[in-house]
Amino acid sequence: MPNKTIYIKDSDLPLWDRAQKELGESISSAFVDYLKERLQTTAKRHKRGKLDMVQAIDALLAEINAARNLDIERHPSWSPIIHAANSVNIGYKLHQKRANPDRIMSLVVWPLAFGKDGQLDSKTKNRITAEIEKFWDGKNTDRHTFVDTTT
Repeated sequence: MPNKTIYIKDSDLPLWDRAQKELGESISSAFVDYLKERLQTTAKRHKRGKLDMVQAIDALLAEINAARNLDIERHPSWSPIIHAANSVNIGYKLHQKRANPDRIMSLVVWPLAFGKDGQLDSKTKNRITAEIEKFWDGKNTDRHTFVDTTT
């Protein structure tokens, strides 16, 4: 089997050690899974020339996960986008992979917060990032939170 070397900063060693303990799989296979997901997202983006609303949320979650090691995703048991009958706004259910108990964030986003390129505007991105950090800060024990970024 070929070997590849990954260099990490000394400051990231605790993250590496935590990943080895908590993921229950080799770091190599976790890294390869991440690369597959990232390549798939990038290929879709290039194919279309822009992101759709689901891809934009997934891209933002990937950024947040990479920066903060949270492993947040759209909840697989829910539709990718949740539409409300009495609103033009769209919703997403987010959770942390492999968390027990499962904690869920219901996220509402204004469709016009997505630009022509499919990207979220910076105000909405910052709000979502802040709310995710607050909910999954290790101190909050609520099982569910509702975040309306349209207000």
